[in-house]
Amino acid sequence: MTQTVNNAKPIFSVCGKGGVGKTAVSALMARAFLELGPRPVLLIDADPAGGLVSAVGEKADKTLAGARDQLISTARGAGDAEKTRLAQNLDYLVMEALVEGPGYSLLAMGRMEAKGCFCPANTLLREAIDLLAEPFAMVLIDAEAGLEQIARQVTRRVTRVIALSDGSSRSVQTIDLITQMVDPSIMGVIGNRVDRVDDLDLPPDVEFLGIIPEDDQVRVFDRQGRSLWDLPSDNPALTAAMAVAEKLINP
Repeated sequence: MTQTVNNAKPIFSVCGKGGVGKTAVSALMARAFLELGPRPVLLIDADPAGGLVSAVGEKADKTLAGARDQLISTARGAGDAEKTRLAQNLDYLVMEALVEGPGYSLLAMGRMEAKGCFCPANTLLREAIDLLAEPFAMVLIDAEAGLEQIARQVTRRVTRVIALSDGSSRSVQTIDLITQMVDPSIMGVIGNRVDRVDDLDLPPDVEFLGIIPEDDQVRVFDRQGRSLWDLPSDNPALTAAMAVAEKLINP
């Protein structure tokens, strides 16, 4: 099913195949939005690997997964009425998992441990986005690698799907699949670690947003576990992310 949206609030989802550099680009875009756009910004680390949390120099002691696991553990053996009451407490648990920072809040997905269909992970993430988005000026989601969250319509409220491509065959295939799952009019592509737009082999009806260049400083920061928000303002990758953010904020 192709997803379409009519939201006024900007909700951006960064997606792509594994290894395309999605988390680093999400961190750079987050800093750009905080510097250029209206605040507050809601950041959602929707990848169970939790890369965005560390990439922006934060720690998430509580996660969406933890809220879900706590709910499932308590619900085992409970009757229908008790499960309904517990589900109503989920909003509180989700709000409690927010990490607050200057001009932003961050929610980490975390890794789901408890099994069971009482509270499916992607359903919970979708509902968390619906619950939390309203008071924020904009939302940025670092999506899980691959296509499952799009297929499960976790991104149903997203106003712009930002797909990353490194020009590889798998990356191009992923972009093509995403165009079949979302309205092409809300989709844009960023070339990451490529030299030219021609390297991306873009579908004709998809907007090209820009290129984030290969950057040694970003690579060193990432290897050392340092926050990408600490990059100097003249860093080439950050400068490129700023240009993309400006295009998205003021289309």
